[in-house]
Amino acid sequence: MAESVFEKLLGDKLSGKNGDVKTADIEGEGKTVGLYFSAHWCPPCRGFTPKLAEFYKKHHGEKKFEIVFVSSDKNEHEFQEYYGQMPWLALPFSDRNKKELLSQKFKVSGIPTLVLLDGKCGKEITKEGRGRLLDDPEGEQFPWKPKTVSEFFKDINLINNAGEKKSFADLSGKVLGFYFSAHWCPPCRGFTPKLVESYKKIGSKGKPFEIIFVSSDRSQEGFDDYFKDMPWFAIPFGEEQMRKDISTKFSVQGIPTLILLDEKEEVISTNGRGFIAHDPEGEEFPWKLKPLNVLNEMTVSTINEEPCLIYFTDGEEASIKSAKDIITPVAEQEQECDSPVVFFYSLGDDTSDSLRDFIDIPDDDNILVILDIPSQKVYVAEDEVLSKEGVQKFVTDFAAGKLKGKKLKG
Repeated sequence: MAESVFEKLLGDKLSGKNGDVKTADIEGEGKTVGLYFSAHWCPPCRGFTPKLAEFYKKHHGEKKFEIVFVSSDKNEHEFQEYYGQMPWLALPFSDRNKKELLSQKFKVSGIPTLVLLDGKCGKEITKEGRGRLLDDPEGEQFPWKPKTVSEFFKDINLINNAGEKKSFADLSGKVLGFYFSAHWCPPCRGFTPKLVESYKKIGSKGKPFEIIFVSSDRSQEGFDDYFKDMPWFAIPFGEEQMRKDISTKFSVQGIPTLILLDEKEEVISTNGRGFIAHDPEGEEFPWKLKPLNVLNEMTVSTINEEPCLIYFTDGEEASIKSAKDIITPVAEQEQECDSPVVFFYSLGDDTSDSLRDFIDIPDDDNILVILDIPSQKVYVAEDEVLSKEGVQKFVTDFAAGKLKGKKLKG
């Protein structure tokens, strides 16, 4: 029988107060599973744990809420002493490899962190469980699902540069670009005309694309002067909280930034600016990643955000065709079950040469790697000949934490 999502994440058994518990017992429709990253030596953890325990005891049954302690304690003794204060389950302390994999998967950068997962499919609900519990100690909004984009716009109309209003619901079914920009920003003023041109070309082909301007302008006058040349919609200038909420939702760090969403409001890319620069005619619109993707200036931003399997070819047509034929079936199969990596192949061009140099691998060999920039590691496959079985094993071993990688330089 195939492992469930939670068995893959946590192993087949967890530590309980009265002995081992089958991981499968915590799964199910309507359940919520919290992964609690914490440690006894951490003062904020010791301050939060009693509050979490109080919430758990009160809502564990009613809200079908289970918690698994993922310890950062320094030894088994500290783990046991701290776990003694907790009424829930725990990842066995001896399984340090699983602990590291969980920290990497959910990008845990500090403790205490409470990650909430859907009990049926293991999909992440929120990494902000700690803050949400403190804001909502009675659990009235539990399991604290983040607002959808539609919910943000429930009571706010968009405007065009003629002052006409449109509801967000009117844009349903379209690919959306949230354009974070401002008149006072020189790179923004340089990019906006290019975006306008691409927007018009894509629209002229009958493709369902709309843009919403999210302004960082400092005055209504500046907003109006900048927006007058934009042929799309905008959040009205005075809706400051709305602007902040949307920026926070998409973790926008600077401008200009173009966030692309598909028809289901799922993020296609946080690097829409790169897509426009690489494909100004919109030939590859809506720019969604495929099971297997070519490594280029348009797709390379994904590598900074997710673990990626990359087959570096020598650039020869035969090598590229062979790589596509071998890797595509694996990539398609993995995509159906929440793949641990995004799949790429290179063309032997400047983009791949720069990445080879960054990873510190030979310039001209055909090499298969898994590059995990979020964890600052790279894994190089040992097989000299590319095969479907070898690619599948490489991915499976990575997901299971069996590979020995090396730290990225610098």
